[in-house]
Amino acid sequence: MKTARMLANFATIGFLAAATPSQANIIEFDFSNAGAFSGNTPSNSSGVYAKAIFDDGGSSGSVTLTMSVLNNLVAGAYVNDWYFNINPTLGAPTVGWTSGTVAQTVETGQNCCKPDGSGDYDLAFHFATSNPGELARGTNSVYTLALAGLTANSFDFFSTAPSDAGHGPFKAAVHVQGYGDSVWLAPGDTPIPPTAIPEPTTLALLGLAMLGVGVSRRRRPV
Repeated sequence: MKTARMLANFATIGFLAAATPSQANIIEFDFSNAGAFSGNTPSNSSGVYAKAIFDDGGSSGSVTLTMSVLNNLVAGAYVNDWYFNINPTLGAPTVGWTSGTVAQTVETGQNCCKPDGSGDYDLAFHFATSNPGELARGTNSVYTLALAGLTANSFDFFSTAPSDAGHGPFKAAVHVQGYGDSVWLAPGDTPIPPTAIPEPTTLALLGLAMLGVGVSRRRRPV
């Protein structure tokens, strides 16, 4: 009887795990002076001062992109251009603004976008170059990207076109302005590795199932 009850409880755990959404994958690109490839870096800035995070929420077809400029970017500076690549087998996603600062224009399509006059990317966001409207420090911009088969990992691709300013190729790029100069930055050859984040519902349901196992054990006949 005890064995049957335990098997039933573990079967419940398996069912709950299978019924809940899969884990979310996240790709993160971090930009700092270390990634400069054209222009003069903002010398009073340190560490990572701009980042782009792609989050697919655990399923394919829709990805949330959050572009953020951190407070350690020098005062007056801003990022007005962001460039990314997409898995070339997928095509161009539908792009919709969600929150934060909205871009003036968005470009999408294989090798559609040229930063610094060379090197093509597949997705670009162009923000204003004056206040109001620029993507300044302490602000962000959030977009939803929709396309069949699209996941966070779909943006972990090098450009298929010539490299940028003799460097690269790169997987992403930003253009920093507003500090008396400007610079093109790349995050390096690889982004922060994809991270699997357990969905809250998965953790909660598994916790309840394990609690059920404990209760069942306490109530067994003496």
